Amino acid sequence: MPGGVPCEVRCRHRDPQRDRSCATAPVRIQRRHSIVSLLEVKNLEVRFAMRRQELIALRDVSFKVEKGERLGIVGESGAGKSVAAFSILNLISKPGYISSGEIFFGGKDLTKLTAREMSQIRGNQISMVFQDPMMTLNPVLTIGTQMTEALHAHQDISREEAKQRAIETLARVHIPSPATRFDQYPHELSGGMRQRVVIAIALITKPPLIIADEPTTALDVTIQAEIMELMMELCESSGVGLILITHDLGVISQMTERAIVMYAGRIVEEGDTRDIINHAYHPYTHGLMDALPQKTKPGRRLNQIKGVMPALSSIPDGCAFNPRCPLVIDLCRTTLPQFTVFGSTRVACHRAAARTD
Repeated sequence: MPGGVPCEVRCRHRDPQRDRSCATAPVRIQRRHSIVSLLEVKNLEVRFAMRRQELIALRDVSFKVEKGERLGIVGESGAGKSVAAFSILNLISKPGYISSGEIFFGGKDLTKLTAREMSQIRGNQISMVFQDPMMTLNPVLTIGTQMTEALHAHQDISREEAKQRAIETLARVHIPSPATRFDQYPHELSGGMRQRVVIAIALITKPPLIIADEPTTALDVTIQAEIMELMMELCESSGVGLILITHDLGVISQMTERAIVMYAGRIVEEGDTRDIINHAYHPYTHGLMDALPQKTKPGRRLNQIKGVMPALSSIPDGCAFNPRCPLVIDLCRTTLPQFTVFGSTRVACHRAAARTD
């Protein structure tokens, strides 16, 4: 991408204003890809059966997550990011349903499991961190009760052992006086503390995979940086796989090794985060990059992508991004683009080759 990305976007410093010395994206860890990935989503399609028509929320979505890998999914509201995450845990509520595709985890197709079988995986082998901790935590139960509940549901453990593990996990997420916090209620904690508790609940069963759905949306900027750094630290120290869902490419560049860009329920670009940040191929990815505040000169209006995400009931023919695309040609309006591979990146765009010139 011409001009690259400002170092405060690419680096992992907590405060980019204090340290602008780094000029490279996070180094991707070389992992040995096992025969069986930790998670593999194949040709996933999700529909919502409305009264007048069926709406397709996800179209032919496929991706993998290796053990200990951090994958980011980015896009505007309505891109399908959260639907993809909820589908993995079978949390799509009616009238939504998985119409086709497979989701393999631990050698099992999660789409084929019964509700009881799925409950043994959800919150045990795959945990989720939601956007708003006040919506996640029960206000009338103590922090300790909510943490040990997950342990008793999935493991044969005594009350004392469960309490001890809960206190140890609270300490791992840097909550001061964890033994005291164990007996407190959510309203007695700050917003940042509550989100740390939610992360602790996700970690307490020692799952191999955590899905974080915009985990810092309800927090102020300073606390956001602390929570992101905490999640990075925990993933690296525990070898936990992470799927991070966000609308912010800056966060993706700091936190993840691979990135997926979604638009109107479809993956439009996927590859190593460093490669996407430094040389994006899809015009939509370029639009997200240009919309970062760091890309706008002081005193000028922020850049934005013209138009809005299409409603599920009115997805355009051909490439769904064509009404907003600055590079659109007639082919874009009639034919759905297939994936083309450029190095580590795969991109669904008829004009992707133009970016290599």
